[in-house]
Amino acid sequence: MTSSKQLVILGVGNSIRKDDAAGLKVVEGLEKDEELQELGVAFKYLHTGGLDILDEINGYKYAIIVDAASMADQGLKPGEIMHIDNLHNLEMKPSGGVSSHSVGVLEVLEFARIGGYVIPNPIEIYGVQVKEINVVSEELTPEVEDGVRKLVVMLKEKMLQIITDLQ
Repeated sequence: MTSSKQLVILGVGNSIRKDDAAGLKVVEGLEKDEELQELGVAFKYLHTGGLDILDEINGYKYAIIVDAASMADQGLKPGEIMHIDNLHNLEMKPSGGVSSHSVGVLEVLEFARIGGYVIPNPIEIYGVQVKEINVVSEELTPEVEDGVRKLVVMLKEKMLQIITDLQ
């Protein structure tokens, strides 16, 4: 079994705003996998975002953050997956960039450095493009549900490789 501070997967979202729950649903799907449970992966859920992310990933060697994405203006269709392989490799831009619930994740990293947090490196980000988030519902749209299923399969394989590499 790997140490409990090796790998954390964090689902971010709002469980009652339809597709905004995509990140939470991905982590739920992975947490049900017995093989991953036996390897000591930390499964976490965050219903806010922003600076609260730091408390959830603090002290881990490797983090994967999964959230709903709103990148239709960049050509993503509902259910498609966006991936950033390491947040630490992105450059800070004054116009925002990647965001998790009103605070840019790059700003969160900078705050972590200033605040003395022990943050993982790498931090991978996965986003599932949303279709509808302005409706109160715990159900995903079919396109986003399909994207969530695909991402669960993809991330399980990725997580098994990460755990092997960390041992």
